Amino acid sequence: MGLTTFKEYEVKIKVGDFRELEEKLVSSGWVLEDIFLEEDRYVDLTHCVGSPARQIALRVRIKKSLTKNTSLTELTFKGALIEEGIKAREEITIALEEPEKITKIFLLSGFPIVTIRKKRKVYSATGNKAKIFLDEVEGLGNYIEIELVNPESREEYVRVLNEIKKELGLSNEENIIKSYLELRMEARRK
Repeated sequence: MGLTTFKEYEVKIKVGDFRELEEKLVSSGWVLEDIFLEEDRYVDLTHCVGSPARQIALRVRIKKSLTKNTSLTELTFKGALIEEGIKAREEITIALEEPEKITKIFLLSGFPIVTIRKKRKVYSATGNKAKIFLDEVEGLGNYIEIELVNPESREEYVRVLNEIKKELGLSNEENIIKSYLELRMEARRK
């Protein structure tokens, strides 16, 4: 089992129907890589004393490809935000063979689990280091997520982000830096 560590920069944008967006992506040279069903089980760390629990996350992800008939499970630590105005943070991921057992270990240790389910379409383009995700998130709606892993600088990410937003006609849309977990928790409080 390998350990992966990297810095991920991303923003989300709330959108309606994906049809027009997908047409723009394809006409701009973006290619659909895969479609996944993802179940993200977030460990609720908020009752940990002395922990930056509202700034970090532990996630068990079960990911099934609808196009390649494969699956993958992993445990990810998501560190505190390291940039203002965009979501940028360190992530450490390990492969998991038994997600049900690790989930049960967290539950038996007193940590509640919050589950987020989504259908995710993954797009990439030759010559562009960014990935675009079109996410249908259960109970939250549709989002586009624009992600760049290990950019040289914040400025590089912002430049790539603004180019993609302009290309897709989303320049005036609000950047959301909250996670789907945060958005779900906010929706529950309303």
